[in-house]
Amino acid sequence: MVSDQWMFSILRRQLFINTCTFLMVVVVVLQVSAPYSRTALMLVLKILTLILVESCFEFHMFFN
Repeated sequence: MVSDQWMFSILRRQLFINTCTFLMVVVVVLQVSAPYSRTALMLVLKILTLILVESCFEFHMFFN
């Protein structure tokens, strides 16, 4: 039987990996859409990217 702590550790790691993967996709989208950098949507995406980066690092620091 799998212990709860071990399973929670796996779930945390998977959440961290998924968050970082999503973050990388957002970064690629921002780089590809550079010609449209002056639109409001790009501003919102850049703000969301910064929030995700901060959350990703906080999550990593909290659980390690």
